[in-house]
Amino acid sequence: MEQRDSHDRASDQADRLADKTKAFGEAARTKLGEMAEPIKDKARSMAEEQKSAGADELKGLGGAIHGAANELEKELPQTAGYIHSAADTLQSASSVLRDRSIEDLLSAFNNFAKQQPAAAFAGSVLAGFALSRFLKSSGAENRKNG
Repeated sequence: MEQRDSHDRASDQADRLADKTKAFGEAARTKLGEMAEPIKDKARSMAEEQKSAGADELKGLGGAIHGAANELEKELPQTAGYIHSAADTLQSASSVLRDRSIEDLLSAFNNFAKQQPAAAFAGSVLAGFALSRFLKSSGAENRKNG
């Protein structure tokens, strides 16, 4: 009988410890979530700023390509048409980038990556390369001007 009481007490203590551990885990998750929220907001804000800057760059690049196509129009009208089409595509991409949320863009990329993993990987590598070049050139400009 005494052994059974001892077992019941140990079981009760284990249950209380499990409850306390569970409560502590839930409280910790809640606190971490609260602490992470400002960081997520800041990251989202920075991503939106970069998205807008990227959209502006695409739009400007499209305009510059249209200008180059205009120069070619008299000598190579068919080629100029293809170049104008490419510029229109860039400017369309600029509008899509500006109008869609970061979450929508990430979701679209994830869906694309599931369907075309090799293309997504290659695009990510190219985007990383372009971003690093852009950051290096921006840093060089800031050092010259600063």
